[in-house]
Amino acid sequence: MVSAVAVGEALDLTYVVLDEEDRVVEVGPHAPAILLSSLGARVHEVFPGTEPLYGPHYERARRTGAVVEFAQYSDGYVALVKAVPAKCGLIVSWELIGFVDVMTIEGLRTSLAAVECALSEKEGAVRRDRVRSSLSIVSGTG
Repeated sequence: MVSAVAVGEALDLTYVVLDEEDRVVEVGPHAPAILLSSLGARVHEVFPGTEPLYGPHYERARRTGAVVEFAQYSDGYVALVKAVPAKCGLIVSWELIGFVDVMTIEGLRTSLAAVECALSEKEGAVRRDRVRSSLSIVSGTG
């Protein structure tokens, strides 16, 4: 299995490790300070209202043993989140890709267009990586 440190270093993303009850058991070096002070607490208590948003994805990752990736909107921010089941717990990493400005209609339009563009770019990169990986397996180089 992959270690949390390896995931954080390889992806250079912020991450936390959660136990089976979503308690914070490890915090990556790039994670917000609030998470460091939350060791041992349930992440959904630290961030109220997030359990219905994130909980089902975390449970699916644990149940299937597969990596679960999803985009999530919370408190104005849009993030790409990855939940990776591992021996040490559930490694959750994220990358903030945008902020949705709801102060004016024009700000909302502009910020939504920027977020949509960022999501499309990320989706395209994931597709390209999957195609390259598949081609290397087919050609016998992967």
